[in-house]
Amino acid sequence: MKHLFSTSAIPSFLAATAVVISSSAFAPANAASFKYNLDCVISGTVGTQSYSGSSSCAKVNTSFGTLTIKDNATDAKSVDVVIDLAGASVHKIQTFDLNYNDTKFQNNAFKIVAASGYAMGSKPITAAENNQKPGGYQGKLDLEINPSSTGPTNDGFTATISLNNVDLNASDFNFKDTLNKIFAAVHIGNYGNNPGVSGANSIWVGSSSYYVAPPKPKYVPEPGATAALALFALGALGLIKKNKQSAYQ
Repeated sequence: MKHLFSTSAIPSFLAATAVVISSSAFAPANAASFKYNLDCVISGTVGTQSYSGSSSCAKVNTSFGTLTIKDNATDAKSVDVVIDLAGASVHKIQTFDLNYNDTKFQNNAFKIVAASGYAMGSKPITAAENNQKPGGYQGKLDLEINPSSTGPTNDGFTATISLNNVDLNASDFNFKDTLNKIFAAVHIGNYGNNPGVSGANSIWVGSSSYYVAPPKPKYVPEPGATAALALFALGALGLIKKNKQSAYQ
């Protein structure tokens, strides 16, 4: 019986397989990362509805952007925070609050350094365990951070947080507030009543869930591609039949 693969092709096939196995089996593990969806309103106006802060963060069936906490790629003891607001860089990040693992809260000597292109305010970071109340919200968080806008917007803000010689990890910030409602809160300026629309208002929003990327649209092949695929399939079927006939001759 004849084989569809020739013996001369086997070494190349095995070599390619070995490359795939080695690259997947020995690839370094990804650093920890938590991306939170800014999906609820603490205080401010969305559309025609106003919110004034309470014991809940109101879901309004929209996203105001994302806040990501991730391990720093070059300094294992630091973490990065990245805020990407909805819209094409039309808003400002006035302030944002984070939570930290209460069991590790030994001192408040946190430091933050903004990435190139961004800057920090006069009081960059305030750390007080269970003492930060964003926008009239009754739940309390631990860290309050104040970026400074260097232009019409500071959307896309990135900075690195450290704590003296303490080994910080992204998972240290993966905790909800004292009411167990939100992971983080962001005060957005240049807001025009809807995410991605600029204006003279401001709004406090929170994150009650992890960000989940929308599913990719299903690929529909072009008619020409479909016809070519059909011809290829017919050719392959003919080759299989021919090999079967040769095997029994």
